Amino acid sequence: MSAITFRPCTPADADAAIPLIYSSGPAAFDYAFCDRHQQEAKAFLHRAFVRGVSEFGYRQHIAAILDDRLVGIGAVRFAEQNLPFTFAALRDIVTFYSPLAAARTVIRGLKTEQVIHPPRRGVGIVYHLGVAPECRSRGIGRQLVAYLIQEMRKRKLPTAALDVAATNPRALALYGDLGFTPCKTRVGNLCSTFGRVVDHTYMEYALDYSEQAATES
Repeated sequence: MSAITFRPCTPADADAAIPLIYSSGPAAFDYAFCDRHQQEAKAFLHRAFVRGVSEFGYRQHIAAILDDRLVGIGAVRFAEQNLPFTFAALRDIVTFYSPLAAARTVIRGLKTEQVIHPPRRGVGIVYHLGVAPECRSRGIGRQLVAYLIQEMRKRKLPTAALDVAATNPRALALYGDLGFTPCKTRVGNLCSTFGRVVDHTYMEYALDYSEQAATES
């Protein structure tokens, strides 16, 4: 297999990136962003990705490239982004939906955040991890997580974290192998006509800088 390379996403990546982002939690995305029909979640994510300024935007995302093709994607967010991302997502929503649908979508989004929390100070959250189906089981997900953790190390953050759906034991096992430790499980039980948010396990990984400090000294 050719070597995987990584680069920041651009708006031109939207068509390849959105199916992978959506695959990271389709039922949850459908719960939050489908208000009138089943395709609204992908359409909303596409517009927000191209606009680029919220947690769904291309500026947050890293592309994994294999043979000049985008085959994986992931993102990291930080506590200082919480407030600006809230306002950016609100603008994305009110410019995409009708007023009543926007209000309903905001409410569903707030409920979702009770299960999948924004990051607290000192923590980098890995999210929107997706790998193309035909490229899975090749270690791309592991390499992508390792790359995103290095992005956190550049900020000297003490902790990396992520949330895993209870319906995804394969991902739970993968992150455990990578050193993430389960901390708590938050109850979902959120359902709509189009989707649902199941229980999610919050996992953390302590970033060790002792070896780096010893090298620098």
